[in-house]
Amino acid sequence: MNENSRFENVEAIFEGRLRGNQLMLSGKGLNPEEARLLWQAPKVQEVSWLDLDDNNLGDLGVKELIECEYLENVQYLNLNNNSLSDEALKFLAMAKHLGKLKRLHLKNNSIQGEGVIALYNSTTLTNLSTFQVNDGWTCKKREGWRYKPQA
Repeated sequence: MNENSRFENVEAIFEGRLRGNQLMLSGKGLNPEEARLLWQAPKVQEVSWLDLDDNNLGDLGVKELIECEYLENVQYLNLNNNSLSDEALKFLAMAKHLGKLKRLHLKNNSIQGEGVIALYNSTTLTNLSTFQVNDGWTCKKREGWRYKPQA
């Protein structure tokens, strides 16, 4: 880690944020370098609910995330507000270790559409049934797009 990192080790990231099988990292400002600690930690295998809302992963962070074999049990992944583009979604669409992923949240990112199509057509994310792209817009793969405005 460099001197700009706020976490000395992976245990500092997990501390107080692992609740059973849920890892709640919303709003921690994780950047790709800090997240790398997680992707190298076997303890992540216990996680089926991974909340990374409001961090700084960017496309590079997602590219590294999909290479993590320890994420094989993740069923819910929240990547809202992470400065992602369609490139990140294209990486996700090719993820080999997220085969159990059922639900994906992508709100408040700079997504134009190509990445959404890649997710919808993914041959590796066979269990992904629902993904949210913007407030109110949800894609259920078996039912198509649904729009329900947030009240």
